[in-house]
Amino acid sequence: MEKLRSIPANRRADLLIFLVLALFPLAGSAFYTQLLTKYMVFLILAWSLDLLWGYAGLMNLGHAVLFGLGGYAMALCLSAQQGVPDFMARGGVTQMPLWLKILSNPAAAVLAGILIPALLAWLLGIFLFRSRVGGVFFAVITLALAQVFNLFIQSQSVWTGGFNGIGGLPGLSLSGAPLGLGQSYYFVFLVVVLVYMFCVALTRSRFGMILRGVRENETRLEFLGYKKASFKAAAFAVSGALAGLAGVLYVPVNGMIAPNDVGMEFSTAVVVWLAIGGRGSLTGAAVGALLVNVLGNALSEQFGAFWQLLLGAVMIVTVLFMPRGIVGTLMHRSEGREKRGEAQERG
Repeated sequence: MEKLRSIPANRRADLLIFLVLALFPLAGSAFYTQLLTKYMVFLILAWSLDLLWGYAGLMNLGHAVLFGLGGYAMALCLSAQQGVPDFMARGGVTQMPLWLKILSNPAAAVLAGILIPALLAWLLGIFLFRSRVGGVFFAVITLALAQVFNLFIQSQSVWTGGFNGIGGLPGLSLSGAPLGLGQSYYFVFLVVVLVYMFCVALTRSRFGMILRGVRENETRLEFLGYKKASFKAAAFAVSGALAGLAGVLYVPVNGMIAPNDVGMEFSTAVVVWLAIGGRGSLTGAAVGALLVNVLGNALSEQFGAFWQLLLGAVMIVTVLFMPRGIVGTLMHRSEGREKRGEAQERG
């Protein structure tokens, strides 16, 4: 019991979340198990943005672009397993180009889906951060990037499926053998746990401490001799790699990907998850992603087209009364009580 109490409150909350997720398929219906599989993918996406915004203080309003690059890489792979995909054939493509032949290998698609977003984020970060672009200007540029990427996906219908996206895709498989619903769920769960462990190790490392320094006081960090632009670009690259991984998993779990999954609307949704749950905390990102999506699904079932208004009202209330987010506010209050208790003991 003492060992359990010695674990920080946020880590105990994380363990509780993982325990619920691990046991859910044993009691939940097939429909909600499938739904929660997709929401677990969103946990990875939320953590990827939290590393950038919560720890480094860089709000990316085009985060879905990095997610979409991973998603479209996997979608093109799955759609090309039987030769030229139907949407390409309708556009006049008769032979698979070399890049698509390479991408049709699942291992190559996974690798491309992780490395291409990471490389794009790193190059963009090097250009922006060495030019001392930050704050609201960084957010505006990434927002514009999301809109440009969305329009690009829609305009290149021969290669991307255009406005309709790429659908009818098979689910997760290992060595060519398709996974059942339960197997897919626990495969995604395992990946989520591994990503969580990576994020915990990263945020506790020297690199994670420097990211907090970037967020709190860039000038002091630079005075101490750290190249803040390099650390920002590295954080952006890691964030992009994790977002790409989320996109790679999302496609077989969801069965399709469309421009709505890569534009401003979805990018803003990820920001909302962190704002409600609490950024700068892996627990807050997880709570926000799960709570908003589960609540959104429940509200849409009960109130139809009005559910987004109700969800917006929840966000406004959260921001007004809990500006640190749900988890951030609870942790802040808990720390305050502990400090008051220590002060009383000393007194």
